[in-house]
Amino acid sequence: MYELTHHQAQSIVNRMMKDIPYNINIMDQTGIIIGSGNQERIGTLHHGAVKAIKQKKIVEINNDEAMVKKGINLPIELNGKIVGVVGISGEVQETRPFGNLVKSAVILLIDQSMILEKENLKNNLKQEFWSLIINSDTLYTKDLINQALTYNIHLTKPSQIIYVESPDEIAEDITTSLASFKMSKNSLCIVVQETDKMEIFEQQIRNQHPDAFISISNMNDTISDGLVQAKSALRVLRGVYFNEKTIFYSKCEFIADLSKLHRNDTKADRLAHLLEKNDELIQTLQVYLNCNLNANETAGRLMIHRNTLNYRLNKITKVTGKDPKNILELVELIFMLINRIK
Repeated sequence: MYELTHHQAQSIVNRMMKDIPYNINIMDQTGIIIGSGNQERIGTLHHGAVKAIKQKKIVEINNDEAMVKKGINLPIELNGKIVGVVGISGEVQETRPFGNLVKSAVILLIDQSMILEKENLKNNLKQEFWSLIINSDTLYTKDLINQALTYNIHLTKPSQIIYVESPDEIAEDITTSLASFKMSKNSLCIVVQETDKMEIFEQQIRNQHPDAFISISNMNDTISDGLVQAKSALRVLRGVYFNEKTIFYSKCEFIADLSKLHRNDTKADRLAHLLEKNDELIQTLQVYLNCNLNANETAGRLMIHRNTLNYRLNKITKVTGKDPKNILELVELIFMLINRIK
């Protein structure tokens, strides 16, 4: 049988008393007050509610008594079971017209609360499942394989991961007919096993979130491997590329894997901070890389003079101690850009 909680009852009382000019009490299935406009009465036994529960009908009390206030008490039924009682304190003739209105509103609010609880339980189970399958130590047991089918995932088949990170909040149903899982308010993972439709899925995401960063893993036998690839590729995209919004792990595999090795490198982290507050130098270095170190093309894309570009490249050397014209030191600068992204 459904059980009302104090939090639910008090929330309902607070909402109803904004519109009803009388004190409202909500009692549980034993008659104990669990929600009230009079906080001192919470936790006490309401004798009018006990009568309403026993008699399974409305109980009207016309006079104040030692343990009971005058008013009307209506049993709350769900699926043929009494789950509580709602009471309105005041003169019976005045409170009676509000009785059924309040009772109906309370039942509606309880129904909404039950739906929300079911939805929260469903979401919690989904997140627990996701936490399992992104753990590299998780074995794909028969039970887990069967559970995955409820999310339209075939764990026995290879899959790709689309990782989406957006400046605005992302809805979990961003694409149709695909298994998607929230990583945070602004990030989402999508499991794709129909790779021939990847362009369609990517466009669906882009239509809703034009400014989102999207990274796409290789095909993998496990979802955990795909997630690692997609997340490392996303860091490369955000760190190295300028004005690019989509990246495939297959296009940056070498640098993405190397960047993972440097993630916990304190020296790399320290160097990364040297550039983090200078957007102009970061942009210059990103465009320089995207133009394959072609100075003329870089200056053209940045719409600056070649001398200005040389000035900025020299300033990068001065700030970081690494020369972007030296290929070995340029590699370190690339890791500086990537390690800025957490």
